[in-house]
Amino acid sequence: MAHLNSNESLISENTVTLPHPSKLLVIEPIDYPNPYDFQRPHRHDYFEIILIQSGKGIQYIDFKPYEMNQGQLFNIYPGQVHLMQRDTARGLLIQFRKDLFEFIRPLQHFHLYFSNPEFNLDPQTFDHLYSLAEQMAGQLATENLSPMAIYKSYSYLQIILITLSELHGEKTTPDHNHLVSQFLSLVSQNIYTRRKVADYCQMMNCSHDKLNSACKNAFGKTVLNLIHEELVLEIRRLFLVSSLSLKEIAFELNFDSQANFSIFVKTHTGLTPSELQASVIEIYK
Repeated sequence: MAHLNSNESLISENTVTLPHPSKLLVIEPIDYPNPYDFQRPHRHDYFEIILIQSGKGIQYIDFKPYEMNQGQLFNIYPGQVHLMQRDTARGLLIQFRKDLFEFIRPLQHFHLYFSNPEFNLDPQTFDHLYSLAEQMAGQLATENLSPMAIYKSYSYLQIILITLSELHGEKTTPDHNHLVSQFLSLVSQNIYTRRKVADYCQMMNCSHDKLNSACKNAFGKTVLNLIHEELVLEIRRLFLVSSLSLKEIAFELNFDSQANFSIFVKTHTGLTPSELQASVIEIYK
């Protein structure tokens, strides 16, 4: 088996892509006819923002259940495991590729790597964001869109994303929030090959003390704690959405032996890999 160097290539067979390969931005109602089996856990290679206008439902984002209620917004970033049970929930989905950030600077994709995907918005804020989503949907439904009309839609999205970034950053300083968001993005994308704090400090051109302080301020956890948490999370994701054996998962995650893989899992979860895999599958039965 070929050795893969990134989680993006590893699980391509289980990753959902946008159904319109030529579009960077797609707006759909929550109950649209999915081109994939949405009733099974899956992971996207794109960002998805979910706006709940009415009704109720439940969804799982990286194994944690979230009730869906009127006036809520959820942000899901690429790679997260997702399952939505729509029930009576109605609203809109905003789906967009990472490439779109080239057109909405100074925002960058890592600004959307939030520690909590759930936003409980006040009615005024929700109505404003929902109205922008509806305007985007109207724009994108027009045939033969002009380049300026497409940029207009991107501008509406930019307002939504800036609002979310502001709401998420209320408890941290702008500098710390930027560092933490960038770190979460990098660790999510590099967890297969980079496990040392020094690796991320070097990539971010940041001192260990500064990054550690930002992470402790935001989460009460050290940088190393968060790296280990991300690795455990990726292991759980692979247990659920990949067909790899435990030995193959250990190999793909660059553990030097299956024994060390088992020791890591036992140390950080209290379970053996087989027990952890069974517990993950049980959540989605």
